[in-house]
Amino acid sequence: MRAALLALASLAASAGAVGITLPNETAMLPDSGHPGYLPALQRCLVCHSADYIALQPDFGEARWRAVVDKMRQAFKAPIPPEEVAPIAAYLADAQRRRLLRPHPP
Repeated sequence: MRAALLALASLAASAGAVGITLPNETAMLPDSGHPGYLPALQRCLVCHSADYIALQPDFGEARWRAVVDKMRQAFKAPIPPEEVAPIAAYLADAQRRRLLRPHPP
């Protein structure tokens, strides 16, 4: 067993580190003037790209509220409880007005 681990360690060391460079994020959530825009910008883009958010199915405000609350509770996203409703309202409004659109790579 020890010999196998040494062999694996030797292979890993000889392979060297591999790195990749990702392009900078250029998509941004649209500023619609909605009061939930700034909290969404500050809280959602910590973990998600604007394109990822834009690719979500059309959700109503109640569904967005459940999604944002799930991010907060299940995944420990840094979203204060009082910001769940404004973020959900902004996302539902932006989807309804077709402001959330993914950008081509």
